[in-house]
Amino acid sequence: MDALECIATRRSIRKFQDIPLEFEKLGNILDAARFAPSAGNLQDVKIILVTDEQARQDIGSACVEQYWVGTAQVILVVCTDPDKTKRFYGEKGVLYSAHNAGTAVQNILLAAHDQGVSSCWVGAFEEEKLRRIVGVPGNAAIHAVIPLGYADEKVPMPVRLTLENVVFLGSWGNRIKDIAAYMEWYGEHVQKAIKKGKQLVSDFARRLQG
Repeated sequence: MDALECIATRRSIRKFQDIPLEFEKLGNILDAARFAPSAGNLQDVKIILVTDEQARQDIGSACVEQYWVGTAQVILVVCTDPDKTKRFYGEKGVLYSAHNAGTAVQNILLAAHDQGVSSCWVGAFEEEKLRRIVGVPGNAAIHAVIPLGYADEKVPMPVRLTLENVVFLGSWGNRIKDIAAYMEWYGEHVQKAIKKGKQLVSDFARRLQG
């Protein structure tokens, strides 16, 4: 599927079949996280891969007793090393490190869906309990728990806000009343700019030849 279809059709799944994930698919999902952008290309994201059944159940318990998490065949715990980004960006590095985790998580979710694997972004967990289970040191930050597996449920598309309620034009709160009309105008504006640009290039080429 193409990228836009993948984004639009992905769903958060909380019921999984007892079917193991293929190694190749899992490798592709992890690689997608590796290729995620990061501030300064510091690549401070670390991922803990959990397949042990007891550990998975313990993680489900640590996710404020969301035991369904432990039914997934694979769980990824996404962490970062904020100290690495702080060395370059000061205290802002903590925020940038969280951004880095977010891009990796989104890549994981989309890569999984592209391969027919279901997932869910879980952000509610008892941090210290989860640290003990997967051995995360105190200087590292835990950002997300992602169960991966084959869906045992079909989830309808959730209600989404319209673009008019999401996109502001130029400044906060300045809603576009008719976004379709605006996009049509913008498209015409771009086409005129392209045409003008081509004419300028053509004129410049003629001057060089003359």
